[in-house]
Amino acid sequence: MHRKLSKLKFFFFSLAGIIFFASCSQSVPELTKSNYSVVFDYLEGKDLPSARLSVFMESESDIRRYNRIQITSKESGFIWDFDEISKLSSNGIQWAGNTNLIVPQNEEIPEGLYEIIYYNADEKNSVVYMTISYDTNLYSMTSEEVSEYMKSNNAISEIVIYDADGNILYFGNKTQQFSNVRGIWNTFSNADSYQEIWSTPGRFTICILPLKKVELSVEE
Repeated sequence: MHRKLSKLKFFFFSLAGIIFFASCSQSVPELTKSNYSVVFDYLEGKDLPSARLSVFMESESDIRRYNRIQITSKESGFIWDFDEISKLSSNGIQWAGNTNLIVPQNEEIPEGLYEIIYYNADEKNSVVYMTISYDTNLYSMTSEEVSEYMKSNNAISEIVIYDADGNILYFGNKTQQFSNVRGIWNTFSNADSYQEIWSTPGRFTICILPLKKVELSVEE
């Protein structure tokens, strides 16, 4: 199955910084390290989450030259072929990939072996293989259930705090000072909303809970 997907920057990678402009090259893409995350986006109430796959490769080549990526699940036969590529860098390390690989409704993101092909503008390419594994129990959990489940599985708790314009004021560990709305407001008086995030070590699985408003109650 071929799917053309548009670029959607997930904020974890958006924080990485500006694109690193290396010298142009006609060589085959040099890919050094793979990174994937299965991302579950939760809604309020009893609604079950949607899921997407994020795949990025660290590159020694000039990421400006990448113009197409093809990702194939060898287990299911799903193929994602796209030319809108997220290209990011931080501290001289370049990454290229996509954060929004989805499957048809009511299907689960396949586990197992994946083939990943990166193409230069001149169609020279490199092929790498990666194995994806994650907890499929998360498909059947609501936002009210997932926090306790992830906590019991030694997941990492984080929080993203936004101002009224959607700018990120803070992204990091959910420390004691951010354990309630009063603590968030005491630290950021211009805070407007926040999201809790749970992730497994290595960020192979990420659960993003619903956006909540920073609203102080009378008791607080």
